[in-house]
Amino acid sequence: MAILIFVLSLLLLIAATASGYQSLNLLPTGLGVLYALAGAVAACAAVLTFAIGVLIRRIDALTKLMRQSYAPAAFETPPSIASAPPEVYAAAPAVEAGAPEDVGQPAAEDESPININRTGHLPSLETIEEAPQPKAPPNLIGSYSSAGANYRIFADGSIEAETSEGTFKFASMADFKRHLLQTKGNREAGA
Repeated sequence: MAILIFVLSLLLLIAATASGYQSLNLLPTGLGVLYALAGAVAACAAVLTFAIGVLIRRIDALTKLMRQSYAPAAFETPPSIASAPPEVYAAAPAVEAGAPEDVGQPAAEDESPININRTGHLPSLETIEEAPQPKAPPNLIGSYSSAGANYRIFADGSIEAETSEGTFKFASMADFKRHLLQTKGNREAGA
């Protein structure tokens, strides 16, 4: 493929040279200017085509190198029991006669989520899907001040109120209004 691109580049360069040569005698005329412009465009196209050919050659060389570097890995033998460290088998439970054999598996002392990968176990797809996804903080859509308190309203409908009594967070406007009514009722009952 790269050879075809290089041949095309050479043909464009020949066309650019021919067009430039033809424009020398006709340069003062409109046809001579047209030949000169066509030659310039063909020369630019020849340079770009040559650069594309060089890129194709380099990508082919990288691809060949990558294939060669991964080829030996395909012929490697899987790890055998003899190649495992002895402490792995010292911690393994004894296999009783007739019981299924569990050779090569280290004993898992702590199966906490933190140590799963340390013992060589990978989490299952179900475990990954069930894991709680961290929630992004809601976007602030508005804030205002009234009666000495600062209020911030978020996109999820929650409200944060900073008053002289402290900072309060409410899940919805209804919760906020309920709090205001209770606070007002407590003040009236106390007075």
